[in-house]
Amino acid sequence: MNAGLSTKNAPSPNVVLPHYAYGAIAFIVAAVMLFFTAGDIVGTHIGGKVLSLTHVLVLGWITMIIYGALYQLIPVVMEVKLYSEILAYLSFVTLGVGTILMVIHFWFNYIGSSLLMEIGGTMVFVSVFLFAINGIMSARKTAQKTIENQFIVTSIVWLLLTVLLGIFIIVNVAEGWISKSNMELMKIHVHFGIIGWFMMLVIGVASKLLPMFFIAHKLKIKFLHISYYLTNVGLLGAMILSFFYPNKYLLLFLSIIVAVGVMFFVRYNYDAYKARLRRKLDIGMKLTVFSFLLLFATIIFGILAFAKFDFMGVMNTRFATAYGISLIFGFLTSLILGQMYKTLPFIVWLQKYQDKVGRYKIPMPAGMYSEKVANLHYYTFVAAIALLLIGVLVAIKIIVMISAVAFFATAALYGYNTFIILFHKEKLEEIKKRKKK
Repeated sequence: MNAGLSTKNAPSPNVVLPHYAYGAIAFIVAAVMLFFTAGDIVGTHIGGKVLSLTHVLVLGWITMIIYGALYQLIPVVMEVKLYSEILAYLSFVTLGVGTILMVIHFWFNYIGSSLLMEIGGTMVFVSVFLFAINGIMSARKTAQKTIENQFIVTSIVWLLLTVLLGIFIIVNVAEGWISKSNMELMKIHVHFGIIGWFMMLVIGVASKLLPMFFIAHKLKIKFLHISYYLTNVGLLGAMILSFFYPNKYLLLFLSIIVAVGVMFFVRYNYDAYKARLRRKLDIGMKLTVFSFLLLFATIIFGILAFAKFDFMGVMNTRFATAYGISLIFGFLTSLILGQMYKTLPFIVWLQKYQDKVGRYKIPMPAGMYSEKVANLHYYTFVAAIALLLIGVLVAIKIIVMISAVAFFATAALYGYNTFIILFHKEKLEEIKKRKKK
């Protein structure tokens, strides 16, 4: 049992659980949208529908799940109570509604601004601001000044910068404040989110939880310190150069620094995998291990995308698309799919059964979902991401559409397991007391 997730500091499950429900629905919606945007993706046309799909994935699926998971995990990682449950509720509502409004705007009205965009963008910014306050104020209370905590706090700062730059880009389209191409600004915005927000956060949380789930000890923490400084220095340097001196060779060098930083994180968790006492991997950890294979693909595509070798021609654009897909549809999605099975069942289990231990026969967290369904969506996911990457690299629309069908199957099966966990009904059998002889 994941005793490490059990803490007296944990917030009310009602704070955490709605995030998982919203995220599961957003994942299904994203799979449907992928089917209808296949042509734009293959043509590498970053129009309104692709931006709409991207924001469903990034805000509605990944960020929403991260919010919920962090509200449960901050008390575990930092050993403090969450600063404010009210702020957590408000950040959920504003992110949820703001995402819907932004997605509708991008789908129907890519060019220019709109009332939906202004309201939606403002709500997302408010959500991020509230989330940042909650995370940073919680971190201030902790006595655990660890590198994992440092990753998490830094990721929140990058998230704020990501949203602020996104708002600036929207205003700049209408007002023309700076002459720099909005497409170039968009690339910076994307990398603030991908490397600064998501990767920093994943490294911080995964470096705490994966050794716990593997049951591995005595790992080399210096690898995480090296990862922290290389990744942040590389990202910051690349973004400054992108603004003022976008030399492709210097950008390639800095992207390699970021990649090396990420590889130190991978090495840390590889050591945990090799040293694990729990040898057999359950479905959650199988998906998590697979996510690291997709991270390798992300690093390779990322370096190729930054290199922009002249002889590769049109493949440069395809590598850039594959880079984003392998990270968002691949690494992050696989990690979320796997870690849901390590967190959500236990959160619900604590809510339903914590005060009944010893008085009743009760199910284990792993018995609260269908393992057959979980294994099935493992295989549909592997097929989906493989087909999507192949479809993008060879620029064949029908392959991307088939991958969308596989993603829909994955999302529907994942959603099924998510909701049977969320709506789990107590199964109690009173323990019969032994009669005295």
